[in-house]
Amino acid sequence: MEEFKFNSKGFTLIELLIGMLIVLVVMIGLLKGILEYNKFTTRAKMKDRATEIARQFTAYIENLPYTSDGSGVRSILYANNSAWNNVTCSSNSCSFFETHTEFYEIGSPTLSNPIGNLSSNLRLYPSVNTPQSQCSCRGDSCPASLPVCTYEGFSGRRIYTGVNVAKIVDDYGRETGKAASVMIWYFEPFTNELKRMTTLVIKEKR
Repeated sequence: MEEFKFNSKGFTLIELLIGMLIVLVVMIGLLKGILEYNKFTTRAKMKDRATEIARQFTAYIENLPYTSDGSGVRSILYANNSAWNNVTCSSNSCSFFETHTEFYEIGSPTLSNPIGNLSSNLRLYPSVNTPQSQCSCRGDSCPASLPVCTYEGFSGRRIYTGVNVAKIVDDYGRETGKAASVMIWYFEPFTNELKRMTTLVIKEKR
């Protein structure tokens, strides 16, 4: 009688371990890619949120009624004040149109103290690190109602706003307008880098 031999070849334990190791390496790479994508998405959301806040705050400044210095009207646009360092722009000197001037400086906030060491130039600035906290106002003639300066961001990070105000005068020293520097800053999630954006609003005296 003819005998039949049964082939019982299969995966050995070593082959199985190698296969599992390959799958594990692929899964780790995939997981790392997902995590990096989530980080990228969070940073993008943070930037978009800061951009939207800058847009809203700029619109708020643009919609404020014009306030002349010396009028006695309580407004954040009241710039004639020795209580904080402000800028006057004339045809001979208009430094706030240049980049990297003190008019656009927020100071030296840190990750551990994002509202500390702020510039004394700021008319409006965050003094409370709590979301939806109103701005503090430096100087005289501050209005009773102030906008929000601290906003919730992403991954436990917050977004902050500050405003500096300058007076624009003509060759005879007469006030012709105001300039407001709206500054936004935050510490980027995961990288911890300080990110800033600035918008300049010009209001003409009518």
